[in-house]
Amino acid sequence: FGYYGLGDDIEIRPLTQLPDTVETLLAKEPERDTINFWFTPFETDSIVFEAKNDVMDVIDTFTVKTRKLTADSLVLKGSHRGQINFEDRFHIEVNIPLIDMDTASINLINRDSVTIAFSTELDSVNNKVFIDFEKEPNEAYRLSVYPNFVTDFFKQTNDTVLYRLSTGSYADFGNLRFNLVGDVSYPIILQLTDDKGETQREIIAQEPRPFEFNNLRPGNYLMRLILDQNGNGKWDTGSFLEKLQPEKVLYYPQTIEVRANWELDQTFTVGG
Repeated sequence: FGYYGLGDDIEIRPLTQLPDTVETLLAKEPERDTINFWFTPFETDSIVFEAKNDVMDVIDTFTVKTRKLTADSLVLKGSHRGQINFEDRFHIEVNIPLIDMDTASINLINRDSVTIAFSTELDSVNNKVFIDFEKEPNEAYRLSVYPNFVTDFFKQTNDTVLYRLSTGSYADFGNLRFNLVGDVSYPIILQLTDDKGETQREIIAQEPRPFEFNNLRPGNYLMRLILDQNGNGKWDTGSFLEKLQPEKVLYYPQTIEVRANWELDQTFTVGG
């Protein structure tokens, strides 16, 4: 189901009576304006849905014709292959909603086959599992993911997957220290982006502080400042019905060049 905005006010439910044995799940698709209605297989020609948005006072019903399709296989996709930055979080993205995770089914070792301690975090909204560990310079790691690490909505589990990761030297990267001065209203979100506007690093702050972006890959970066008026840690588009303006976004006027083995100090004067 496609939608505009955040989609938080949309309710979707089947009007068709589903068998008691059928399990359902409503989940947003990561990074797309789409809500998916998942259900376990059963025989039917069509399903009637009701979609409702109380804020906009809109309600609609429609019929979806079913088709016989080959079931999706569970696919695990690692966020990195090869080199990983010291500040990066390695994660595994899964294509089907997860319902269970067994951390005993993964193992992380370094080049000397020494077991490395790690922690895990399940992001059920974006369907990702984060695996955090302390990274050493000029090191190689092997992450082994064994069957039953994750179980998806259809009770499928994964096959064995191997990820190889490595780190470089601290001298391969640069550090950026950013200072905000002037008319700054907290809380704020400071985002370091590439030249296409894709966020590379982000710091959320409730009060004035120095902002440090360490171990950056050499290259050109842009900086944007979000005045997070409601303090929810993300940029809000506003609401026409509630007469709320989008949260203000300010941009640092210059491209920031980060070089390897360099320390760079920049000041952003807001309102100046």
